[in-house]
Amino acid sequence: MMQKLIFTAAVAAFGFAASANAQTRDWSGWYAGVNAGQGDKAEFDLNAALLVPATTNFFPPMLGGRTFNTVRTFEGDGAVYGVQGGYNFQRGAFVYGVEADLQTSDIESTISIPGAPGGAASNPTGFTDLTFGVDYLSTLRGRAGVTIGPVLAYGTAGLALGKVEFDRNYRVGTGEIRDSADSNRSGSVYGAGVDIALTERISVGAEYSKVELGEDDFDTSYSDGTIGRATIDTQFELIRARANLRF
Repeated sequence: MMQKLIFTAAVAAFGFAASANAQTRDWSGWYAGVNAGQGDKAEFDLNAALLVPATTNFFPPMLGGRTFNTVRTFEGDGAVYGVQGGYNFQRGAFVYGVEADLQTSDIESTISIPGAPGGAASNPTGFTDLTFGVDYLSTLRGRAGVTIGPVLAYGTAGLALGKVEFDRNYRVGTGEIRDSADSNRSGSVYGAGVDIALTERISVGAEYSKVELGEDDFDTSYSDGTIGRATIDTQFELIRARANLRF
């Protein structure tokens, strides 16, 4: 739904701008603005091991001294909001420059697995609750494109930074143990977009990008001596509407 709204708005703005003024715009100089959109098709690839101590006062005794492995991909989505700013150079119809942005993110995936660890036969009242999330995101990208009339179409690629969070909680009967870990990750981003000049200084647009934050290790420990070790590979797509003011 968010994607449809973004591109409907972009198409409507394009029609307005094109009909209002077909003259090629000057995109050179500094600009700053805001954006909002959706993080979609988020994949958190989990490769994890849970090491239960030989003597456990939380899990059923038959699970003591065992290691339980989980290899799964969890999918999620969520809203993103942020600000961006950059500088454009222009030579004729060719426009190139650099842009940075900072986003707050609600991208998340949550799942509850009954009978885990150990399965329903040995842990019938047990649940494992897993939550993966991206707390914030920042990118620094190069941009290059062409302008036709009031429209600037461009490709973009660069560096991405983000904070990935992992919460892993266990429930047995009415008892619960929980822990969380997070990691500041760096990776890559690439995509494409379109900006449309409404006036000499104001533009709106839409942008698609793919973010890959790569793998990192997350260690969690619990009050009964259980240790969780996990490797998570994080990637997701962004579709954002944007508005800029050129200085």
